[in-house]
Amino acid sequence: MATMKATITSSLLVLCLASGPVASQDKMQGKTIVDLSQAYTSALQNNFGLRSQQAGFKGEKEATREAWAGVLPQVEASASYGHSRFTRDFDVNDSITDTDEHTSYNVNLSQVVYSGRTFNAIGRANKGEELAKQELRNRSLETGYSAIEAFLRASALAREIGVVEDERASHRRRLEQMESMRERGLASRADVLEARATIDQTEADLTGLRTEYQAAKQNFTAITGLSFKEIQLAPTDETLWRKTPAVLRTDWVALALKNSGQLSIASANLEMARATRSYERSGHYPEIYLNARYTENDTFATNLREETRVEVQLKLPIYKGGATSARTRQAAYREEASKLELQHKEQLVRVEVTRLVEGLEGSYQTIKALDTAKESAAASLEAAERGFASGIRSLSDLLDARSRLSTTERDQVREIYKNFQLQYELMQVAGVLDKQMPVAAQRN
Repeated sequence: MATMKATITSSLLVLCLASGPVASQDKMQGKTIVDLSQAYTSALQNNFGLRSQQAGFKGEKEATREAWAGVLPQVEASASYGHSRFTRDFDVNDSITDTDEHTSYNVNLSQVVYSGRTFNAIGRANKGEELAKQELRNRSLETGYSAIEAFLRASALAREIGVVEDERASHRRRLEQMESMRERGLASRADVLEARATIDQTEADLTGLRTEYQAAKQNFTAITGLSFKEIQLAPTDETLWRKTPAVLRTDWVALALKNSGQLSIASANLEMARATRSYERSGHYPEIYLNARYTENDTFATNLREETRVEVQLKLPIYKGGATSARTRQAAYREEASKLELQHKEQLVRVEVTRLVEGLEGSYQTIKALDTAKESAAASLEAAERGFASGIRSLSDLLDARSRLSTTERDQVREIYKNFQLQYELMQVAGVLDKQMPVAAQRN
C-alpha cells in the first residue's frame, strides 16, 4: 500500500510539474502565468456550482444542531393580559354584572428522558450531514477535474495552432519560391495556384482551430474564474506521456473502491436510509418526559392564584391509522434500494476504471506509433525537398509531404494531451485527485 501511494503521489507530482512553474508574480506580456495547480485551486475557490454545494453542506450542519436541540431542556415563558365582562346569577331574580382585568404568567420546562424518535433524529441528521459532506467532496473532485480538463484543452489547441501556423509559414515560403521561379520561367502558373490553394486550406484549418480555442478559453474562465485578459497558461512538458507505464502499475480498481466519490455518496445514502428506517420505527416506542411548570394568575375567574408543578409524563403511541407502520415499511424499501444502488455504483466504477486504464494503454501505444510516424514524415519531407530541387518530384508531392508532417504532429499533440486528460480522469474517478493535487501544488 505504501508503494502504491508513493507511485500515485509521484505520478501526480510529475503531471502537475508538467504544466510549468507555479503561478507567480512573474509576468509574460503583462499577464500572470498560471499553471495547472493554480487553475485547479482557483476553480475550487471561485466556481459558483461548488460554492452552492458548500452552502448546502453548511445548511445540513445546522440541521444536525437542530436535531441535538431536541434532547436539551425546552423552556418557554408566556404572559397574558385581558379585559372581560361577566354576569353572575345568584337566584332567579338576583344577578350581578361586573368587569375584570386579568393577568397570567407561565413558565414551562420540558426535558426528554427517553424518546427513541428524538434520539434517532440526531442519528439521521448526522448521516444527512455526512451525505452532504460526501456530495461536496465529489463536487470538488468533479470541479477540479473540469478545471484540469479545460486547462489541457486550451493548451492542446494552442499547441495545435502553433503546428498549423508553422505549416502555413512553410507553405508561404513555398509560394514565394514558386512565384520567384515563375518569374524566371522555371515554374508554371498551375504551380503557383496549387501553392496558394494549399495556403488557403491551411488558413481554413487555422480559423477553425482558433474558433475552438476561443470557446475553450471561455470554458476555462467559466470554470476557474480566471480571465485570459489577465493570465496566460504555462507551457506543458509534453514528454511526460512516457510516464504512463508507471501510472498503469497502480491498482486503480482497489483505489477506486476505497476512495471513489460516487461510491462514497452511495454508501452515505445507504447509511442515511438505515438511519431513517430506525427513526421511523421508533414511532412505535413510548416516550418519557420530565415537565415543570410555574403559573401565577390574577383574575376572578379562578381561585388558583399560584401553582408550581413537577411531573413525569409518559406518552404511549397506540394507533395512528397505520401511518407509522407505513413509513417504516417505506424506509425499509428505500434502504433496500440504496443497498442495490451501491452495488450498481461499484459495478460502474469498476467498468469506468477499466475503460480509462485500457484507454491509457492504447493512448501510450498510439503516441509511440505517432512518434515513429512523425520521424518518417519528416524524413519523407526531406526526401521530397531534395527530389523537388533535383526535378524528380512534383510540387504536389512536396506540399503533400509537408501537410502530412503537420497532420502527424497535430495528431500527436492531441493524443499526448488526451493521455494527460485520461490520467487525471482516472485519478478523479478513483477519488485521489483531491488528496494529491494540493500537495503537489505546495511542493511546486
